[in-house]
Amino acid sequence: MTMNNPNQTQSAVKNDKVSSATKPTQNNNNKKNKKIFRRTLAVIGIFLGSTLAGTVGIISTESGTKWALGLVDDMVDGLSIGEVSGKLQNGLTLKDVKFVTDGVDVNVANAHLQLDFGCLLHREICIEDASIKRTYVAVNTALLPPSQEQKEESGPMKRISLPISVKVKNIAVEETQVQTDQQQLTLAKLQSAVSLNNNSGLTLAPTLIEHFRVETALSKEQFEQQQKQAAEKAQSVTPIDWNALEQTLTPALLGNLKEITLPFDMHIEDLQIKEMRYQSEVDNKITQQITIPEAQLQAHVNGYNAELKTMAITSSLGNVNGNGTMQLDGDMPLNIHLQTEIAPIKSDKDLLFPRTTADLVLSGSLKNVAALELNTKGGINANLKGQVELNKEKTPLQISLTSQALQYPFSGNDPLKVKNLNLNVTGDLLDYHASLQAQAEGMGVPKSELDFSAAGKLYQANIEKLHLQALDGKADVSGNANWKEGISWQSAVKLDKINLGAFVKDFPAVLSGNLASTGAVNHDGWSINVPELDINGSVSRHPLTLKGVFTSSRTELVNVPNLLLTYGENKITAQGILSEKSDFHLDVQAPNLRGLLPDLTASLNGKAILTGKITEPHLDLDLNGGNIQFQDLKLSKINAKGKIDSLPLIQGNLNINAEGFKYADNVELKSISLTANGDEKAHKLQLRSQGEPVAANLDLVGSFDRTSQVWNGTISQTNIKSPVGEIKNNQFSVSYDNKAVNANISAHCWNNPDIELCFPQAFNAGKSGEIPFNLKKLDLNLVNKLAENELLKGQLTSQGKFAWYTDKPIKLDLQVNGKNINYAQKIDYRTFKLAVPSLNLNAQIADNNLNAKTDIRIQDQGNINADVKITDLAKARKLDGKLKIAGLNLNVLNQLLTNKEKVSADVNANLNFAGSLNALLINGSFNINHTKAVIGAMPFDINDGELALQFHGNSSTLRGHITTPESRLDLDGNASWKDLNDWRTQIHAKAHEFYLNIPSMAKLKVSPDVKMEATPTVLDLTGEIDIPWGRIAIESLPESAVTTSSDEVILDEKTDQALLPLATKTQDGQMIRSDLQIHIGDDVTVNAYGLNSNLEGRLLVKQAKGKLGLFGGIDLKHGRYASFGQDLLIRKGQISFSGMPSNPMLNIEAIRNPEAMEDSNIIAGVKVIGIADAPEVTVFSEPSMPQDQALAYLLTGRSLENSGEAGSGGSIGAALLGMGLAKSGKAVGKIGEVFGISDLNVGTAGVGDSSKVVVSGNLTKDLQIKYGVGLFDGLAEITLRYRLLPRLFLQSISSTNQTVDLIYQFEF
Repeated sequence: MTMNNPNQTQSAVKNDKVSSATKPTQNNNNKKNKKIFRRTLAVIGIFLGSTLAGTVGIISTESGTKWALGLVDDMVDGLSIGEVSGKLQNGLTLKDVKFVTDGVDVNVANAHLQLDFGCLLHREICIEDASIKRTYVAVNTALLPPSQEQKEESGPMKRISLPISVKVKNIAVEETQVQTDQQQLTLAKLQSAVSLNNNSGLTLAPTLIEHFRVETALSKEQFEQQQKQAAEKAQSVTPIDWNALEQTLTPALLGNLKEITLPFDMHIEDLQIKEMRYQSEVDNKITQQITIPEAQLQAHVNGYNAELKTMAITSSLGNVNGNGTMQLDGDMPLNIHLQTEIAPIKSDKDLLFPRTTADLVLSGSLKNVAALELNTKGGINANLKGQVELNKEKTPLQISLTSQALQYPFSGNDPLKVKNLNLNVTGDLLDYHASLQAQAEGMGVPKSELDFSAAGKLYQANIEKLHLQALDGKADVSGNANWKEGISWQSAVKLDKINLGAFVKDFPAVLSGNLASTGAVNHDGWSINVPELDINGSVSRHPLTLKGVFTSSRTELVNVPNLLLTYGENKITAQGILSEKSDFHLDVQAPNLRGLLPDLTASLNGKAILTGKITEPHLDLDLNGGNIQFQDLKLSKINAKGKIDSLPLIQGNLNINAEGFKYADNVELKSISLTANGDEKAHKLQLRSQGEPVAANLDLVGSFDRTSQVWNGTISQTNIKSPVGEIKNNQFSVSYDNKAVNANISAHCWNNPDIELCFPQAFNAGKSGEIPFNLKKLDLNLVNKLAENELLKGQLTSQGKFAWYTDKPIKLDLQVNGKNINYAQKIDYRTFKLAVPSLNLNAQIADNNLNAKTDIRIQDQGNINADVKITDLAKARKLDGKLKIAGLNLNVLNQLLTNKEKVSADVNANLNFAGSLNALLINGSFNINHTKAVIGAMPFDINDGELALQFHGNSSTLRGHITTPESRLDLDGNASWKDLNDWRTQIHAKAHEFYLNIPSMAKLKVSPDVKMEATPTVLDLTGEIDIPWGRIAIESLPESAVTTSSDEVILDEKTDQALLPLATKTQDGQMIRSDLQIHIGDDVTVNAYGLNSNLEGRLLVKQAKGKLGLFGGIDLKHGRYASFGQDLLIRKGQISFSGMPSNPMLNIEAIRNPEAMEDSNIIAGVKVIGIADAPEVTVFSEPSMPQDQALAYLLTGRSLENSGEAGSGGSIGAALLGMGLAKSGKAVGKIGEVFGISDLNVGTAGVGDSSKVVVSGNLTKDLQIKYGVGLFDGLAEITLRYRLLPRLFLQSISSTNQTVDLIYQFEF
């Protein structure tokens, strides 16, 4: 075998390759690089895979998960995890997770996360559950680190292709609260699921959000600070750069937009919100509240197609429903429909905006022509149409608004009403043309017709036409305005017979003429030029002209070459300049100004000349007037004359004299004289006046030093006449420092017959000061003079100090003392008197705190003592104090009662106060004990009564009773005032057969079990009242009843009387609600106006259809009624109430006593059916017979068919006699009482010729005597009946025959 040398072979190969040159050496190098790259990628892949597998391996076990989370806990500052359980595959639970950093504090009580790692094999992340419970986040924005602004260049949005899909099967958030400064967000529950993939994009599964609230709570100071900052921000608004804005609006708004591309499709399957609320509070008071009980949203975006399937919102502001479609490419066509119902908006009781429905349709395409149409109905009835081209330069547009009728405000008197409104706007955002036609009336605007057209740009407007027809005339306005640099305008107004009298009745004026003006306001100043003022017409049938020109600017306040006002024979001219070099002349020649202004009558004549610098003028005045009257002011004569020079010193003289000054019927001055003369260094003023009820006289002498800016003066001979007498002061001095704004006033006194007030020390009054005072006497007779009634006698004295400061609250030290004060008040024909031997009050206010103590002694009674402290008067107003009442007795009221009436009760109180004036707390007791009362106006006498009120902070309890000779009434209750604006009280009254005696009317035993509950808005009555026993006896109207005057004529007897329903509100505006049951037992009788019957029934006082009414019925049982001179038996008696207590429904049948009928088989009676206000009364009989026959049986007991018989006349006579006797029952009864016979009465008995007059009465309780005499046979009969047992009687009758009977009475 031959072995070859490898080196030789390789060399040969190399030589062969080199010699042949088939491939370059570079190819070999590329192959080597590729192998290295592949190997590197494999190594990196293996490393990443191993790392991922290791990570998954670690977190797939519970111990590994705990180790990983512990590592995170250690590495992240501010993070702490309380408890870890489970693993991601089966469910990881974290408890008490906290994270704290600058300005942020997060607490999560429970968090749960579960993943499905098997989904990773399908390139999908599956989260089975992600939920958190009881999360609290607190953010303090003041502690957050400052954020750095990062400029991000955003390019067009593009579709995104996801390398992996994500699916979250369950998202749950419960009991979450986020607190950010003064705003709090709370969320009760969020339940959802979401998925994201390349096929369907982002899908939000059905989602539920419950009880989401946003609440903002500010203190009063924080709210005021926000308002202040908002106002400062509004004032610091930078001027608008109109050129830049014009450049911004010139390009097409959608010029560069070709399509709207979303990163992926989106689907909101069903998003529902339940109970969402926004609330804003200021100082614990709700200022705004918006509630959304429910909302729903369903929407989809597939590629470039967007669909709003459902949008439904129900809120306290109104309801919104919408749907529509839109394409996000091409011309971007859209079709969106929104329907809204706006709820009424109120402020207190004023309606700001009524209920309104709106229908909005958006159509067309955004890249071509988009159209809008809005229709509203309800508070506003209008139609708005518009078109806009967003893809063209300057955005061409066209808008029209029409309405047949509009008004504002929507409630109240005289609103502004607009009819036939037609507004059109065409053009674009930079150039527009507008026209408006409308009719208006109300809110101070007379009936008018407007025709308006204008054109303009962003910063200017040209009024082409403004034609107004109103007040029987017309006005035309033209002009232009520009606000690009400041404001400038040019206008021309032409009036044609404008009748102001048609609008202002007291100002009959008709005006015509022309008015032109130009002006400007900018950074250089302001100027106004009126080149034409030519007004003519008539006022109160007198010719009127106003002609002239004038200018006004920053350098010249007024420049009037010539201004003339003529009114009838009156002329007023003005000419000159008011500026730094003034020369202004005013000439008034007006002998009769009556009618120039409503309620004006005057005669004026004079001149006024003002020259020199406007701030230091020279004034020459000479003015006379007479017969001046304006509304309630009258002045017979006035003369004002004077000259005042300002340079080098202010000096001059001024005399004003007036006579016959009168204001309404309150003030009348016969003469007034005011004289002033001198200069700054020495001047004096004198005032003299005479009048009723006020007048004043004083002298003033003073001097002013310009260098020190101090005025010194003396005021003397002061005498002020007032309704309480003359108030005099001899002299005091005053020094006023103008630089320090402070006056020093010397010690002095003011004297009056009833008042003596002194200031014992000189005091300062300015930005700060202190005034000591001493009220040496205040005779309470002064109160009598002011009240025009003799109420008080006695005197008060007082002394103290009052001080105020610039850097701290006011200070007051006050003492008031009174001795032998007597109060007397006439009430009807009696006088109530109360003597107070001593009264003391001490009060101090210092450091924003108040301390007050009072001690009042009442003669022959006790004391009232109070000690109150209020801390922080300006804000918190915290309260601490006590009130004690001892030894008072209500017998002080006996002087208002008759000799037989009396009342007495001990009143004691021991109360302690705490809390604040806005949240009052009271502890202690208030008791009324040993109450006794005998008062004629009360239906019961009180033998003993107790009332105890126990206070427990912001609540109280009541216990008490009233004991009468026959019965007892128990009271209990409670009250609460945690919120003074929402106080609540409850009182419960209960008794068993409580005896009531209403004189000349009724005696009752009532068993009430009634509860009354009250709040600021509602008074609620519930419970039951049982009346088991009662005797109602009314023989006549009470003496207080008033009959119809003899000279009064009733024109229409059928006129309906006013029906008085039960009140539904108290005088304080509380709504009355009731559910009160009244049960009338079987032992209640009534004897009134001929009716004698038992009463039974059940009544209910309750609310029905928003009104308080009486419901139920009363039955009349075993009743008799004396009518038509007969004794009628009530066979059926029903009184029904269905709301109106004064007009019940009646259903009554009354028949003649069968014993008084000729034929006992015949029944005759009266039916009363219908409402009590207009019942239907009919006569009936059984068996049925004609009305005349039935009436004959009712009146006489026999038929008209026997009228020819002798007995018929007797029947009619007996009926007439019975009708007469029925009217005399009360008088006969009183005669019987004189002779000791009770229940004495006179009546009739028998039928026809056997009719007789019967007198009956009771000699004793069980012995009755009856005497009868025949009307036609003259036979007498005497009957004695004696009660042996309750229903067993022994009766003896003596007449032509003698009988003795034993009678037993049955009842069925």
